[in-house]
Amino acid sequence: MRADLPDAVAAAISRCANPALVFDLARIEANLRAFAAAARAHGITVLFAAKSFPHAAVRALAAELFDGFDAASPGELAELPPARIVSIVDPTGRAGASVPAGRHARVVVGCETADQVRAAPPGADVALRLSASLVARDPAVGAVQDGAGHRRSRFGLDVDPARRAAHLRELAAAAGSRRVGLHVHHGAVAATGGERFVATARAALAAAADAGLTPRFLDAGGAWHAVADLPAALAALRAAVPADVELLVEPGRAIAADAGFATGHIVAARDLDDRALRISDLSRICHLRWSAVDLVHRAPHPGTGLPLLVAGPTCFEDDVLGQWTIEPTTLSPGDRLTLRGVTGYALGWNHAFAGIPPADVVIA
Repeated sequence: MRADLPDAVAAAISRCANPALVFDLARIEANLRAFAAAARAHGITVLFAAKSFPHAAVRALAAELFDGFDAASPGELAELPPARIVSIVDPTGRAGASVPAGRHARVVVGCETADQVRAAPPGADVALRLSASLVARDPAVGAVQDGAGHRRSRFGLDVDPARRAAHLRELAAAAGSRRVGLHVHHGAVAATGGERFVATARAALAAAADAGLTPRFLDAGGAWHAVADLPAALAALRAAVPADVELLVEPGRAIAADAGFATGHIVAARDLDDRALRISDLSRICHLRWSAVDLVHRAPHPGTGLPLLVAGPTCFEDDVLGQWTIEPTTLSPGDRLTLRGVTGYALGWNHAFAGIPPADVVIA
């Protein structure tokens, strides 16, 4: 828990009368530049995961500083500016067939079926999407569970080696003369170093070799936001992939690191047996999904702290922002509440529920 705020964010928050998501554009630009520099130092192609921050100002910066975009639906694809590269991985298969002709210099379409390969635009590269469960490690959001209790990602080609090899050969045959590569995207468990990406890349390349395929490129996907030493992780990944195989990554949440804030007000207070309760007009279920937020507040003097639970205004049981220890006389009804750690995904999820309106969005 810290009380400091960037000057531009503090000024913007002071003007907010309604619940608001406030983002520091200078910090986002710095994050984009740092990631781009770290990747290009090792010859890695960088695509911005467009769904992670659906805002025109951020897309414009990403178009300038990254090599292109990753998109996951026809609607998302329609919002992108012209780019050097656009990678499309749509579970429905519709987005690959809806790319405007000539808008992007290079199009890569992720495919799991031969029909998706055949529906890809003329001239598009084909990325054969492999299951993130290749290495039998992390469960993924939406994972399916078999009778033995094992979990595997619902995306990508089957983890059974024999079926997978036959499937890969079928898709490669459907691709004909197109450039063919691989795409693997991790699940919700965030890596803290390069080892998990290396293990997944090696497993993907081994799966291609089992099918007799030599991929032209490998897209290692996203989930880079918890990596402590990004240059070292990218260097390790590049070293694990043959030099003649283009390596792509798709950072998303990492770009909003230390850039996202939310503000609202305390609207009601109660004292419970074991803690104090405050109700805010900021709502987790409406305004802060996919954000691990922290309170912007000064720490209490030793021995004076009061456990405080802050909840949102809806009747939804899980509409809880967090619990912190603060001084007893602070955060009363009418006081401003400010949180840090808001991701760009919160902007995408920002919506109304149970009569609570969406939060305002401020780019500072």
